[in-house]
Amino acid sequence: MKLISSVSGGKDSVYAFWLMLQEGFEIRRWVTFVPRIKESYMLHSLNTQIVEIQAKLSGVMHKKFFVTGEKEEEIKEMLQYLKEMKESEAFEGLVCGAVMSEYQKHRFDMICEALNIPCYAPLWHKNSESLLKEIVENGFEFIVTYGGDDFKNWVGEKICKNNIEEFIDFLKDIKANISGEGGEYETFVVKTPFWEKEIKVMGKIIKEENVLKFVIDKFRV
Repeated sequence: MKLISSVSGGKDSVYAFWLMLQEGFEIRRWVTFVPRIKESYMLHSLNTQIVEIQAKLSGVMHKKFFVTGEKEEEIKEMLQYLKEMKESEAFEGLVCGAVMSEYQKHRFDMICEALNIPCYAPLWHKNSESLLKEIVENGFEFIVTYGGDDFKNWVGEKICKNNIEEFIDFLKDIKANISGEGGEYETFVVKTPFWEKEIKVMGKIIKEENVLKFVIDKFRV
C-alpha cells in the first residue's frame, strides 16, 4: 500500500513515518505544508526549509506547499494540493503525527475523507510521556526550536537519552503538554535510527514578544 507522510520536520511526524515503515507500508514521499503566517492552527513554519534534507536522508521524495495559514482556509488549500498530487501519484493513504490534538486529527480526517483514502495516525492517543521516552529510546534526537520564556534553558538544546528525563521533569514542572501539542514547544529532528548521518545544525535564538525561536541558518550532514 503506497502512502505519503505529512512531515513538518518535528519529532512526531518523523517518528510516525518511521513507525509506518516498521509496519511494512511503502512511503515514497513526504509532504510539507508551510503556512505563510505564524498563527496557523495546524502547521509549523519554523525551519521547514531543511525538511528536504531530512527527506533525502530518509530516501524519500519531498514536496513543499505554501498555504495561507489562516484558520480553515489552510485546510481547503491542503486538500486542493493533495487532490492535484493524487491525480499523478495515486497514493492510497496519508500519515500524520497527531498525538492528542482533536483539532489537528479531525482536519486530517476531513482531508482524507474528501480524498477517499484512510488517514493513519500511529501516535494517536498514546501516553505523551511514554511516547516522548519511546521516541528517544528508539534512537531519535531533536532540537527544541520554539518555546515561551520558561523554555530559555531548552530552546536550541538537543534532546537525547542523556537529558530526556530532565526535559520531561521540566515540562511537568511548568504544567506543559508533554508532547507540545498545546503549542508549548516545537522541535526539529537531527538524528534517527534510519539515517546514516546526523544533521549538525547551527543557528541563533531570537525573541519575539514572549516567544523564543531557534532559527537554523547553517547545517551539515
